[in-house]
Amino acid sequence: MKKIFKPLGWICLGIFIQFKFNALYGIVFLENLNFHDRSYIVKMNITSVEGSASILGIDTIVHHSLGPDYFANIYIPKQYKILNRLPYKAAEKISGYNAYQMDMKRKYRDVLGHTELIIIPISKSETIISTPIMVYFENMNQVLHRDKTYKISTANNSISMEGPPTVEFKYPQKWGM
Repeated sequence: MKKIFKPLGWICLGIFIQFKFNALYGIVFLENLNFHDRSYIVKMNITSVEGSASILGIDTIVHHSLGPDYFANIYIPKQYKILNRLPYKAAEKISGYNAYQMDMKRKYRDVLGHTELIIIPISKSETIISTPIMVYFENMNQVLHRDKTYKISTANNSISMEGPPTVEFKYPQKWGM
């Protein structure tokens, strides 16, 4: 009789533990939904290197995210060439821009992305007026946020960027975001 109840007890314990963890996950999910706003954070900086090349550092954060999949696409004006990445062809097409995908990784409640792009102007003699760099946050179904805060320009063969060090936008949590 003991041979039957011992495995049955382990099976019941496993089912109980599985239920307990799922209930805790549900409580955390509802707590995020009701008490935390979802934030989209973008950080950009530009560093000059040899000649006309510069390094554009981009950090993206989705803070207090509930969904499993978030993507960020960076749109760089076509007057500039990115040397260390190929354009991302699956992104939404915007005339005058090339799209580049961020590598987003989940870390607890946040989804983080960091990339550094080596950028040069295509025409070395031309002055390029201030043009926005666009960042689109998406999930599998929709575009969640669009940012056009940062602007890039070129004068005297030197690339410069306008914009604050950090940009943050907050939205209330909703089902399906």
